[in-house]
Amino acid sequence: MHPGPQQSRIAVRRRPVFPSIVVGGALLMMACGAILTFGLDNVGGIGFLFLGPFQIVLGALEFLKPYLAYDPANNELRMLDVFGVKDRVYGGPVGERVYFNGRDVVRALPNGNQIAVKTWPGRKADMARVIAALPQYPA
Repeated sequence: MHPGPQQSRIAVRRRPVFPSIVVGGALLMMACGAILTFGLDNVGGIGFLFLGPFQIVLGALEFLKPYLAYDPANNELRMLDVFGVKDRVYGGPVGERVYFNGRDVVRALPNGNQIAVKTWPGRKADMARVIAALPQYPA
């Protein structure tokens, strides 16, 4: 039995504080909706009760799905959408260069402009693996 092809993508998960804030906010919103609906007999709180579970699912997806994935073979940096509808792709597939300049992960556009990539929501240990795999260019 031969092992399958190795996954070459390096995934970066979100820092756990962000999904925790989303879920905590949802629980607070549901508690306030319950107080409005059942304690104060206000039917306007029902919307909060229905929106809360949706926000909890959103927090769970943020915790489970990676924030970004880097494919060193194609020099592709993919910022993954929580719902998987529209991922942002940087690097080789769109004619850009993605590299680390000593301080930031930078994308060099075909017209010569350089734009820093937002990496602060990612876990530092996972980002260190991506930075080690990225090409290094001076600042």
